[in-house]
Amino acid sequence: MRPVLVAWALEHGVPDALVPGYGTLAGIAALLAAAGVLRLTRREGGDVRRTATTLLIAYGGALAGGYVYEWLRVTPEALFSGSVAPYLHVGRAAYGGLLFAALGAAAHLRVSRAPVGAFFDRIALFLGVVYALVRVGCLLEGCDYGVPSELALAVRYPAGSLAALEHAHAGLVPAGMASLPTHPTQLYEGAVALVASLGALAVYRPARGGRLPSGAAFAVWLVLYAIGRALVEAFRADASRGLYAGLSTAQWTSLAIVVAIAGIGLVRVWRAPAAPARAEAA
Repeated sequence: MRPVLVAWALEHGVPDALVPGYGTLAGIAALLAAAGVLRLTRREGGDVRRTATTLLIAYGGALAGGYVYEWLRVTPEALFSGSVAPYLHVGRAAYGGLLFAALGAAAHLRVSRAPVGAFFDRIALFLGVVYALVRVGCLLEGCDYGVPSELALAVRYPAGSLAALEHAHAGLVPAGMASLPTHPTQLYEGAVALVASLGALAVYRPARGGRLPSGAAFAVWLVLYAIGRALVEAFRADASRGLYAGLSTAQWTSLAIVVAIAGIGLVRVWRAPAAPARAEAA
C-alpha cells in the first residue's frame, strides 16, 4: 500500500519522505502517548520523572516483546524440525509487545514501590491512539490483511504485496496483479482499541471520585480490546500469525486475558465482604 502512495507522491511532486511508514507512525504514536501520560501525571500530582522512566522501560519491553512472543510461539516447531529456521521468519506480535511492556513497567514500579494501577489507568486512556496509528502503519505496509470482502471500505493491495502474492498462489488473481478487495482488519483493530480507551475513560478513577479500585480503567481496556481483537481475528487472512485448534494465537491470548481479569475480579469480590466483617468483629 505504501509503494502506491509513494508513487502517487512522486507523480505529484511530493517528496516520498513525507509518506509515513510503519516505523514513523509507531514513533509518532509513542511520542503522543508519552506526552499525554506525562501531562496527566503532572496534573494529578504524580511522579513525572518516575513515570517517564517507566514509559521508557515499557517501550523497550514492547519492542523486544513483539519478537520474543513470536519466538516462543514457533519454539515447538523449531524443536520438532531441529532447525532454527522458524525463528528467522517471524514478525512482531502486537500482544507480545503489550504484555512485555506491561510486565516491564509493573516490575519497575514494584521495585520502586510506586503505585502500579494509577500508571496503567493513565496508559489505558492513550492506548487507543497508539494502536490506531500503529495499525494504520500495518495497513500501509500490507501486513495483517483480511479475507476477501465486497464491502465498500474493502482494501485492494498492489501487485507484489503479501495479499496479492497469496491470492495469486491460490489462483484467485493472475500473477503480477493486485489482490482481491479485502477486509481492512488493521483499521478494525485500531477502532477496537479506540473504543476500549473510551471505555477506560468512562471508569477512570479520578473522574469517578475513587469509587472504583486503581487499575480498573486498564482492566476495562484489556477486556474490551481482547474481545474486539478476538472478533477481528475472524476476518484476518494471514496464516503466519499462527492457528491452533481452530483459533489464532491472538484469540487464545484474548481468551486468557479475559479469564484472568474475570478471575481477579471474582477474587476481589469474594474478599471484599471479609474486610468489613473483620472490622465489625474487632
